[in-house]
Amino acid sequence: MKKTFLTGFIALSLLVSTTSCDSNDDNGNNEKTTIQSTELPTTAKTFTETYFPSAVYKSVLKSKTPSANGSVYDISLANGFEIDFDANGNWTEIDGGNQAIPTALIPAKINAYVAANYPELFIVQIENEKTKYDVELSNDLDLVFTMDGDFVRIDHDGDNHNEVVVNPTTLPAAAKTFISTHFPDAIIRLVEKQNTAGTNGSIYDVSLSNGFEIDFDVNGNWTEIDGNRLAIPTALIPAKISLYVTANYPNLFVTAIDKEKTYIDVELSNDVDLVFDLQENFLRTNN
Repeated sequence: MKKTFLTGFIALSLLVSTTSCDSNDDNGNNEKTTIQSTELPTTAKTFTETYFPSAVYKSVLKSKTPSANGSVYDISLANGFEIDFDANGNWTEIDGGNQAIPTALIPAKINAYVAANYPELFIVQIENEKTKYDVELSNDLDLVFTMDGDFVRIDHDGDNHNEVVVNPTTLPAAAKTFISTHFPDAIIRLVEKQNTAGTNGSIYDVSLSNGFEIDFDVNGNWTEIDGNRLAIPTALIPAKISLYVTANYPNLFVTAIDKEKTYIDVELSNDVDLVFDLQENFLRTNN
């Protein structure tokens, strides 16, 4: 919740001393005004007083227009927590400021997934983006879940809002054919479309139920395949690259491949990165 105040020195001082958890404002000109906690929707007040009964309101802001995830109200508590609410008082984001978010506030399936896979970590931030949940762990790792609480992927881009969730049916025909051919048993869990193409031309980012993530360009040609430590099917690896890996790393397999504009980057199961030219000739090892 980037704060923009137009009410003089006092408000400016408040801006310097106060931060907020929502980074989804549609633009930097979304005006916010300071209000009293009594002006919050009843649902928001009840939520805050139920889960943070001893907390003192540090600041309460109201946006002129909702942010991308629907946030209208932005509260900062003296205990370090910051919570965003929509116009009806439903929470949209909770930021513990590196503190553990109470488990009662985390959807059960997400809580169970984190406990099973990251037992030594805890959730410090969770955002309801209406089409997915974004969760940040205490080691700064970002995880993405569906609205049903199913794990989708690790978000290596972090807080990237240059994308929107779209219906899988909107994928180019070539991309849909690619998925059905090479991953016939996988379910498309999430499709995100970039507002601007990535360095390798990626527009669509598809997450599958089997853990694979595939990027496609505007025409539906794959630009990157990430198995998230699973072996990429040999049929999807360029022939000369496959032969090189087999000959030089017989005990390893390819877990990710990225077709950039001027080279091809390959990641092996021991995390070694190999770089090839577009004619599939080995160039170097990336350390």
